[in-house]
Amino acid sequence: MQGAYRPPQNFPLQGPAAPGTVVISMPENPKDYIVWSMASLYFGNPFCLGLVAFYFSVKSRDRKMLGDLSGAMSYGSTAHCFNIWALALIILFTIITIITVVVVVSGHVPKYNR
Repeated sequence: MQGAYRPPQNFPLQGPAAPGTVVISMPENPKDYIVWSMASLYFGNPFCLGLVAFYFSVKSRDRKMLGDLSGAMSYGSTAHCFNIWALALIILFTIITIITVVVVVSGHVPKYNR
């Protein structure tokens, strides 16, 4: 009877790495936040911050396509900052609007004497 099958020892991804193996790590692609910028531009755009964020997102994507990862990361970080400010202002304006509507409507409701 024959012995159990054993895979070859030099098969890739098995066993310890051979001496002289070079591991190349790929750089992480920087984020451009283009979808968030489009949402900020479409849904709120307070003080044109959504437009500015969209501009920097497009610049970040262009730099990424050209291979300038540090420039893409810089533009992406700026777009991220503008998106955060736009979102914070959209939330603040929404809360102020809701409070104003509630106060105005509650002031116009007739009060009944009991």
